[in-house]
Amino acid sequence: MTATTKNALFTRDYFLAFTVLLGAYIVFVALMTFMALYAADRFQANDTAAGFAASSFVVGAGLVRLVIGKYLDFIGRKRTLIISLIVFTVSSLIYPLVDHYSLMIVLRIIQGTAFGIISTAITSVVIDVIPTSRRSEGLGYYSLAATLGMAIGPFAAVQISEVASDVWVFNFTALCAAISLLAVLPMRIQEHPPSPEDHAQRWRIRGSDLIDSKVLPVAIVAFLSAIGYALVTTYLPPFLVGRGMTNAASLFFIIFALTMLGVRLFAGRIHDRRGENAVIPIALLAFALSLALLAVTDSLWQVIVAAILGGIGQGGAVPSLQAVGISRTTHERVPIATSTHYLALDAGIAVGPVALGFMIGLSGYAGLYLAGAAVLLVSIVVYWLTHGRQAVRSVTAPQHES
Repeated sequence: MTATTKNALFTRDYFLAFTVLLGAYIVFVALMTFMALYAADRFQANDTAAGFAASSFVVGAGLVRLVIGKYLDFIGRKRTLIISLIVFTVSSLIYPLVDHYSLMIVLRIIQGTAFGIISTAITSVVIDVIPTSRRSEGLGYYSLAATLGMAIGPFAAVQISEVASDVWVFNFTALCAAISLLAVLPMRIQEHPPSPEDHAQRWRIRGSDLIDSKVLPVAIVAFLSAIGYALVTTYLPPFLVGRGMTNAASLFFIIFALTMLGVRLFAGRIHDRRGENAVIPIALLAFALSLALLAVTDSLWQVIVAAILGGIGQGGAVPSLQAVGISRTTHERVPIATSTHYLALDAGIAVGPVALGFMIGLSGYAGLYLAGAAVLLVSIVVYWLTHGRQAVRSVTAPQHES
């Protein structure tokens, strides 16, 4: 095998993994967008219950991430993906048959659990596919699948629900899940059989089996950045509507997604060539400026600039933080490192609106977004103290192609 072959990034299995993640994220975000309205219409659920119909999915995903990192290689990576994608697909087909709210919540948690397994497992798989020298670049391109899913999912759910019955929304998500399943079948997945020592301790659960302590410092940074992202996705629409800028919210999310897409095309390459300090602090600062600008915005151009800054922040920081986390651990603990990263993101998205939502009552949405900007500034300090100052040489030392 030549050096060029070893350094090849865009391989068949890489594109198949990209397809798996794209399909999974389309299902995740499409149903997150659709389920609150569906629960209100189908079960006459109040606002709180309808909201939980959407967010209960994340409960399942978050809980399973605590254990899947330890047991992924015991079950087998390909077997795990096939089983969880079957559950993921069938769940979408069952929704129209469910006639009670509580049963729908159970189904949402089951499907969320499958999603948590799929996203962790396929990311662990793709890390084996990406050349080490191009890891951040490869993860940046790979994460475009999630970005595209976040753009396609809500649009598809809204459009289908407007022109067809609710059943067709579920049929669409089942089709996307099935495509992900079909993409896994021909994949050549490198398995990592546990050692005899690991096998002997397979039922022993320790803290290190759930969370990788070496990854935790940068996972905390990811957690803080996810709080900022959650404040945008949760509160921006009512904030802008209250300021008489109803259409600006849709424009914000379109520009935000497009900017993330663009940034992830080159941020990973900068990370690999110039080091993480050339990407992460700048990205986090851009996101902090985005939230600060939203706090004082009263015109469309400010919303557009805030969307661009936010897209730079989220698009640059998240895959780079994931690459840094993986580089801090050992090869056999990559699944646990991956689940630690995703768990931090899930926790930030879940905690952010609850932890800072009280600011709306105290100082309005302006106070909320200023508080969010402060959280992002804290994340820069945490990053620098826990990792960045040790990575200074990665920025200044010349990087050589293999």
